[in-house]
Amino acid sequence: MLKSYDVTELRAGMKVGRAVKDFDGKVLIPANVKLTSELLDRLRGKNIFSVYIDVTPEEYAPTEAGQEHLLDDDYISCYKKCFSITQNLYYGFANTGKLDRTSLVELIRADNISELCDDGVKAVTQIHNMKRDGDYIIHHALNVGILAGIMAHWLDFKATQVGELVMAGLLSEIGKMKISKGILNKADKLDDEELVEVRKHVVFGYALLMESPLRSLKNVLLGVLHHHERCDGSGYPSKLKGDKISDFGKIIAILDIYDAMATNRAYAKRNSPFDIIRVLYNDVLAGKLDTRFGVVFMKKLLQAINGNWVGLSDGQRGKIVYLDDSRVTALPIVQTTKGEFIDLNRRTDIKVDALLTAHEAT
Repeated sequence: MLKSYDVTELRAGMKVGRAVKDFDGKVLIPANVKLTSELLDRLRGKNIFSVYIDVTPEEYAPTEAGQEHLLDDDYISCYKKCFSITQNLYYGFANTGKLDRTSLVELIRADNISELCDDGVKAVTQIHNMKRDGDYIIHHALNVGILAGIMAHWLDFKATQVGELVMAGLLSEIGKMKISKGILNKADKLDDEELVEVRKHVVFGYALLMESPLRSLKNVLLGVLHHHERCDGSGYPSKLKGDKISDFGKIIAILDIYDAMATNRAYAKRNSPFDIIRVLYNDVLAGKLDTRFGVVFMKKLLQAINGNWVGLSDGQRGKIVYLDDSRVTALPIVQTTKGEFIDLNRRTDIKVDALLTAHEAT
């Protein structure tokens, strides 16, 4: 039988179950070939994310559903520290009108946000599971910054690019410090005038950065300014299309949507990763989001959530034991706490409601 493996999990001696092709359809490795060190080298740098391997039933057999805890104490401690620094950065701007470069440098150093981005699998799980006490805007900015660090690694960015993309994510909401708290904290749907006001935050953020020590970091500035633009011209503030939108803007747009939908808010319940991926997928198909960045994010995200505990719409709890990450719209096979296996691609009457917290999973 076939099982999808992340490229980083491949080892010499594994037997390829399905031909590996590049984006142009060219066969890189035929089916039924055993991998060698030379073939593994050939895959590197080819934007190949997963490969089907022919495995025996014994190799595939999933483990019995356990009761692993999803929340990591060290991660939460680091997150809380970074939240505090991010809050000081944002509130400092609100009070003084200036960006505190010292706080920003402290935030992105190795033992702070870089630590939160280091393990994409853990980070995605924590983002869905942590309780977000305090200012939603600060949590959202920090999470977009974390996702930016993960995405930068998924895209094989150089170190300088990683740091700049993280900064763009962290600062994407900074302009909201100039928006009325009454509007930002409104539980009901915003009226047209309020919506126009909120949408000014990208311009406010860009203007702040132009007057800050970061003014020379063009990618960061454009990432903040463009992250609500859409490739079909339906976004704001300038209704830019396609190549007129910066790469950082296109990337942050995806991450901004993901974190917003993964969060419990006053007017919306958190969504499962699969619901969010469906939205992202439809936006990519509709030409709103960039195809290249969207596909990378969705495929890598599926790999990251494989093995997580989930809550199902029928009230059961289960663990993802198999997920075909070669199809971004694929749904998982879940093993329930009763030991039953449910293929959600076939059972359309059941869906994943959310990733579970440690408390919910036990």
